[in-house]
Amino acid sequence: MSVAAVPACRNCGASAGGKYCPECGQDTAPHPPTAREFLHEFAAHYVAVEGSLWITLRKLVVPGALTLEYFAGRKRRYVHPLRLYLTASVVFFLVAKVFLPSSDAQTAVEGKTVSRGVGVFQCDAGDTFCEHVRDRFRERFGAKSRTQAVDYVMERLVSLFPYAMFVLLPVFAMLTRAVYWNRPYNYGEHLVFALHVHAFAFFVGALVAPFRMPILWTVPAAVYLSAAMGKVFGGRRWPSILRAVFVFVTYFMLLTAAIVALIVAIAFL
Repeated sequence: MSVAAVPACRNCGASAGGKYCPECGQDTAPHPPTAREFLHEFAAHYVAVEGSLWITLRKLVVPGALTLEYFAGRKRRYVHPLRLYLTASVVFFLVAKVFLPSSDAQTAVEGKTVSRGVGVFQCDAGDTFCEHVRDRFRERFGAKSRTQAVDYVMERLVSLFPYAMFVLLPVFAMLTRAVYWNRPYNYGEHLVFALHVHAFAFFVGALVAPFRMPILWTVPAAVYLSAAMGKVFGGRRWPSILRAVFVFVTYFMLLTAAIVALIVAIAFL
């Protein structure tokens, strides 16, 4: 009795008798995926809504627990740090776009209409750069109402800010690496910690975005950061808290600078 030949993988040519090639991991199905299979594959590989996400989230809500699991080598059961970060950021910015402050979120202050999302450009005397930016806004949005201009700036800001956050994330890892320079952790491990902290902050931000109250995000994020740094990197309580305050304040200032830079860029691009 002859034994049926094991089919070869269409990608690398290796023998692949199961659902996936043992060499390159590609599926061996000869037909293109159905719509349902495609959506499932997208969810599993890019949005991470498989069961491992819920296991990951249970660890993520405990400050430092998920990072310590990763450092201990227990990686397979959890969502990869970068994928978790991307999933959380997508969720946050989608929610932020839905609850974006617009014309109905404006209030009257001292007789002037001011948006809660973007403040009026106030320039100190002699600040020529600020005056130049203000004049550029007037030139670009002169044909639009104040409400239309504010809505446009906020939409562009929400669209561009994810890229700024992704650039700043390695800077966050540098900050924690700097304050814990004497710990036996390399920069890559600090980057994993940064991804997990940002993922938590994004998920919390998505939950509180409908309330449009930044304090509901900043307080949990600051407390979580302090607890996570103490849990992962160790050290005495008060020095650990001071390190967390330094990292949080410094990073918050960098985020503020990034927002200002993006607003200026929107005016000129």
